[in-house]
Amino acid sequence: MKRAAFLFGSGISLPSGAPGVCEITDAILNRGWRNDGNDNDPRFSQNGTESSGEAKRAQEFLRILKNYIDPHLRRRENRGSHYEDIYAAAVQILQDEMCEIVNPMLCGSVCDIKNLAAALYQGRNKDDLPRPFTDQFTFLVYIAHLLISWGVLDVLWPIETPKGLETLTSCAKGTDQMDIFSLNHDMLIEQQLKQNEIPFSDGFSDKRGDVLRFNWSWKNEKRVRLYKLHGSLDWYPFAFPENEHQSKRDFAKVSREVKPDKCKDSKGTNLELLNPLPLFLAGTVTKDRLYGIGFLRELFCQFHASLNEHQTLICCGYGWKDKGINNAVTQWLGTSNENRIVILQNNGSPDKLKQSQYWSTHWNRQGHKVVVFPKWFSECTLNDLQPFFDK
Repeated sequence: MKRAAFLFGSGISLPSGAPGVCEITDAILNRGWRNDGNDNDPRFSQNGTESSGEAKRAQEFLRILKNYIDPHLRRRENRGSHYEDIYAAAVQILQDEMCEIVNPMLCGSVCDIKNLAAALYQGRNKDDLPRPFTDQFTFLVYIAHLLISWGVLDVLWPIETPKGLETLTSCAKGTDQMDIFSLNHDMLIEQQLKQNEIPFSDGFSDKRGDVLRFNWSWKNEKRVRLYKLHGSLDWYPFAFPENEHQSKRDFAKVSREVKPDKCKDSKGTNLELLNPLPLFLAGTVTKDRLYGIGFLRELFCQFHASLNEHQTLICCGYGWKDKGINNAVTQWLGTSNENRIVILQNNGSPDKLKQSQYWSTHWNRQGHKVVVFPKWFSECTLNDLQPFFDK
């Protein structure tokens, strides 16, 4: 029995057709945006020209935040910030300002940022703020972090045609069981499998009218299983009627043909959409806190269980920046002397890999379990990868 396990990072190391983090960051910071909702329900979309209203204020604040955190990232990692870094900074400020996670180390930085952004929030009447906000600055940070989420959705949703994923098809056909752990929000992996008529399970198969409700469908499909660990652009929370007097909150997958707020159940009744934004995670240092909560906790429990069925994990385009994923892989590596990681990296080498932040501290203990294969995933053939499949 041939089995394979792949971890696809957001820098998937192939021309998938989806914009990269730099392109998404540029779109959020520099394209025109407008607010299609209101203060109680901000919803942003591309305007085509200059940003206006709340979208303009939010965008200008994100630029201030980027300029503030850039120098530190250049000193530590020799790079500027992208939308994930900016989102994480905004969320940390928001959590502290609302006393959700009190972080004394932010005090000086938040004071600096408040002064830099003063013109964007001062002068607004507090009585006009929606609940639970009591000050203008906190609300500004709130709409700014929402602009990033809506921006990611708006940029990625139209992308439908996968590129460079032919190797995925050949691997799916060349194995008896394949597990795909993806950190991408787009639906290109699913589209590639559908186009090539390869059945797969992604946790959703309970048909309820216009949507597929989450039902742990991995348990019924043993060939190709897809785990989208950072969520997906087509996952939305709905209130499903359980009986005449009670509804249950659950996640469901929507199609491109029906807007989420227009979805109906099998009886033709409108489903109650609980959030206009789909479930996907952002934030370089904030997303992993959500891995152990609610629906995502169930997803990660299944990730751990499925990973433990394999002895080899083939990593494609993963930059080893996600501490939650790193911890899971590190734990799995230590459970068996036979477990190993194969890293696909064009012109890669163990010496080059050891210079990365993660592997510089883990190489002495686990480096003997790492194989660096000097090709990107899109450059590989089935023959290249077959030696790394589990038997």
